[in-house]
Amino acid sequence: MPVGMDNIEHVVVLMMENRSFDNLLGWLYADQGNQPPRNIPPQTPPSFEGLVPGKYCNKGPALHPGVVCASEPTSRWSSYNNAMVVPAPDPGELFDQMTRQIFGTATPPSTATANMSGFLLDYVDQAGPVIAPQIMQCYSPQQVNVISQLARSFAVSDRWQASAPCQTWPNRGFVHTGSSDGHINNDDSEPYDIQTIFNVMNDQGLSWGVYHDTYYTPSLTHLQFMKLWDHPFHFQRFPTFRSLCSAPANAPPDQKIPTYSFLEPRFLNEDWFGWHLAEDYHPPHNVCVSEQFLAEVYNTVRQSPYRDKILLVITFDEHGGCYDHVPPPTGAKAPMPGPVSRYGNFHFDRFGVRVPTILVCSYVQPGTVFRSGGNTPYDHTSILATLNQWKNMTGAGKTFLPSPRITSAPTLYPILTLSDTNKNTSWPSITSTCSVWPMFAEQVLADPINDLQLSILIGVATMRNNGVYIGHERAELMRQRIRTQQDAIDFMAPERLLASVEDLPPNTQL
Repeated sequence: MPVGMDNIEHVVVLMMENRSFDNLLGWLYADQGNQPPRNIPPQTPPSFEGLVPGKYCNKGPALHPGVVCASEPTSRWSSYNNAMVVPAPDPGELFDQMTRQIFGTATPPSTATANMSGFLLDYVDQAGPVIAPQIMQCYSPQQVNVISQLARSFAVSDRWQASAPCQTWPNRGFVHTGSSDGHINNDDSEPYDIQTIFNVMNDQGLSWGVYHDTYYTPSLTHLQFMKLWDHPFHFQRFPTFRSLCSAPANAPPDQKIPTYSFLEPRFLNEDWFGWHLAEDYHPPHNVCVSEQFLAEVYNTVRQSPYRDKILLVITFDEHGGCYDHVPPPTGAKAPMPGPVSRYGNFHFDRFGVRVPTILVCSYVQPGTVFRSGGNTPYDHTSILATLNQWKNMTGAGKTFLPSPRITSAPTLYPILTLSDTNKNTSWPSITSTCSVWPMFAEQVLADPINDLQLSILIGVATMRNNGVYIGHERAELMRQRIRTQQDAIDFMAPERLLASVEDLPPNTQL
C-alpha cells in the first residue's frame, strides 16, 4: 500500500512575504501550554517553540521605549487605526538591518552569538520610539484564523528557516535554484542568470507552471530569472490554476495542474476594474486580505476532485524585520553558484530567521509540529530536495541543480506518514473571519512603496527594455521617482507600461 509521498502526483508551493514565525504563529498553541498533539520526530511531552507572556523581550535605546516583550494581539498603532496592518511602517529587511535584528548590532564580531535582541533597536530608527514597540506585537490565532486553523489541521514546522538572513529576491533564489547567486539584497532587481528547478524539470520532461495573482505585472519568478524568459506560456494567472484544480480526477494530465506548481500572491495594490489590495502578508499590508487569498488557495485545493494527490506547501520567503525569538542556526552549507556574497562579507554559513511553513495534505496527521531529525534544519531548499527525491531528478544521465545546500537539506518525506487506507479526510472548510475595512484608498495610495514592489517595477522596465537589464543608474532613477503606491499605479497603468524609465509620469518628484 503506498504511503505518504508515494501517493502524491502534484506538488504546489505558495510562497508569501515577509513575516516571521512568531509574528503569525507564535501563539498558536499558547492555550495548551505550547504542547501540540504530536511532534515529528516524536517527543515526550510534545513541544512547540512558541511564545510565552513576558519571557521574550527587546530593549530599546537608552530609556525610551525601554524594555518591550513579545505580546498578543496586535493593536491599533498605525494611521489606519487598524490592528491588522501591524507593523506599520514597513520594518527593515536589508542584510545589515537583519544582522542588527539578530545580533543587536550590524557589525557583530565573528565570535558573536545570535540573541534576537535588536528588533526593537532597529525599528526605532525607522518608526521612532513612540510606535516602535509594535514590532514586538504578534497576531493572535483569533486574528489570523486562516493560517492558524491550517497549522492546527495539518502539519506546521516551528523550525523552518529562511535560507539566508537576506531579502526577498535572494531567498526566492534559494527556493528556485538552491542559491542566491551571491546576492544578499534585492540589488536593484538585476536578473539572475542561473539554472532553476523549472529549467531542470523542462529538460527532464516534467510539467510545471507558475501562477500569479496580478493584473499589471508579470510573475516575480519570471522577472527574476533570465533563463525562464523563453518559457512565457508556463506563467499564467491564478484563475487558470483554480480552473485546472477543478478538472475531474480522471482527466488527462494536461487538463490538470502540472507536476509542480508555484503560486505567487498579488504584491502590489492595483486598480484594474476595481480596487485590488496587495495580498502577500508584506507589512504593512492588511493581513485580512492575505488571509482571504490564503483561504482561496486552500479551498481551491480542498475542493479539487484529486486533492488526495496534491501536497500543498505554504511558506514565506523571509521574516521581513518582524520579531522572532529563536536564533537562526549556523553551519549552513555554502550554496552554488555564489558561495560568497558579491560584497565578500558573507559566506552564507548561517540560515535566516524562522518563517511559517505548513504542509496541507491527506497524508499528514492533524496537529503535527515538525522539525528536522538531524543537524540541518528545514529551509527553502528542502522543497528542492523533496522534488529531487520524488521524481529521481539525479538519476542516470540526468543533470540537477549543483548547490550543496540542496544535497544537505532534509526532505518532507518523514512528515507524510499516513497511507491511503488511513489518510486524513477531514479537510475543514475555512474562511477568513477578519474584516479588511476600514481601509481607505487615499491612505493606501499615499503609503510609501516597499522595496519588493519597486524591485518588481524595475523588473518590468527591464523586460520591456527587450530583456536587457536597465542598469543601476536607471534603477536609481526609478527609486527617486516612484515613491508612493500612487506613483506605482501610475507607472503600471496600461498606457504607461513603458520601456523607457525616462518616460515615467512627469508629475513625480525627484
